[in-house]
Amino acid sequence: MMYLYFGTFTGGFMGGAPSEGIYVWQFDPDSLEARPVQTVGGLFSPSFLCKHPTLPRLYAAERQLTADDNSTGALATYAIGGDGQLSLLDRRSTEGAFTAHVNISADGRLLSVANPLGPTVTTFPVDANGVPGTAAANPRYEGKGARPRQSAPWPHSSYTDPSGERLFVCDLGLDRVFIYDIDKASGSLTPAGQPFAQVSSGAGARHMAVHPSGQFLCVVNELDSTLSVFAYDAEAGSVIAVQTLSTLPADFEGASQPAEVAFDAEGKYLYITNRGAETVTVFAFDETRGRATLSSWVPVGGDTPRHLAIAPDGKFLLVANQLSAEVAVFRRDPASGTLTDTGKRIPVPSVSCTVFG
Repeated sequence: MMYLYFGTFTGGFMGGAPSEGIYVWQFDPDSLEARPVQTVGGLFSPSFLCKHPTLPRLYAAERQLTADDNSTGALATYAIGGDGQLSLLDRRSTEGAFTAHVNISADGRLLSVANPLGPTVTTFPVDANGVPGTAAANPRYEGKGARPRQSAPWPHSSYTDPSGERLFVCDLGLDRVFIYDIDKASGSLTPAGQPFAQVSSGAGARHMAVHPSGQFLCVVNELDSTLSVFAYDAEAGSVIAVQTLSTLPADFEGASQPAEVAFDAEGKYLYITNRGAETVTVFAFDETRGRATLSSWVPVGGDTPRHLAIAPDGKFLLVANQLSAEVAVFRRDPASGTLTDTGKRIPVPSVSCTVFG
C-alpha cells in the first residue's frame, strides 16, 4: 500500500470542477484499487506540492493567503501521519503573489517558491523538524519577452542542484533560467558568475528536470512546445545549451502546451505532459552525450494533463488530468521506459499535482 497526495485548484481555474484542497488517497499497486483517506480544506488552490526527502513532511504552494488577500501566496507545511493523514504544522506568506511552485533541496535544508505575480522567488531555510523559517531571499525580476504573453516576468518554478549549492529559476516571461549561488547557512541567494542561461526567444521556460547525475538540466518550454537540454558543470558553474527539440509530432495540428517534465530515478527516460495534444512524450536520454531521443507519444485518456509523477519503484506513472478531474494510472516498464494505460482513474476535481507518500 502507498499514499498519494493530490494538489488542486479550488477556484474553478480554467473551468475546472470545484475542489476543496488537498486530497489524500491510499493506493494498492497490486490490485490497482484506491480509496479516499482525507480531504484537507480551507486552502486556496494548493496547486503544487512537494515532499521532504527524508522526513514525513508535505509542503503545499497556495495561490493566495486568504479569501480576501491575493497580494501574496501561502506556503503550508504538513506532518504526514502513519495513517497517511496530514496535520498542519505551519502556514506563512510566500512574499509574492499567485504562488505556483514549491521545491525542496535534496538535503532538505532549503525550500523555494516561485511567485509569478511577485514577480519573485522566495527561499526559506528548513529546520531539523522540517519546518520553514523566516524568508532568506526574495529576488525580483524585471523586463519582458518576445510574445504578447511575455509582457512581464513570470518566474514559474525553481530547483536546487543535487549539491544544494545552486538554485535555478525558470522564467516563462523572460525566456531565461536564472542561476544563483546559495549560502547554505542562511539560505540567501547571490547571482552566480553565469547569472542565467537562455532558451529560445519566445519559448517560455516553464519547468525543469535535473538529471540524477546533476550534469544535465532539461527545461520544458510552454509557449513553443519544446525541450531545451543544457549541460551543467557544477564545479565551473557553467550551463551550456546542447539541444532543443519538439515535444509534439511533426504533423500535429492545433494548440498545445507542455506542463511538467520528469526523469526516472536512473536518468534513462524523460517524460513530458502536453496539454492540448493530451499526451505524455517519452524521450530516451543518453547521459554520456547529454542528448534526448524521442521514444513515443502516449495518450493520457483525459483532458489537460498538468503534472506527472513516477512511483519510487519506477513501476507506475500517474498523470493529473485537470479538466477531466481524474488521475490516470499507467504501468511503467523501468527497463524500456514504456507506459501502458491501466484504465484505472482516481477521481480528483481540478487536480494539478501528484506526490507519492
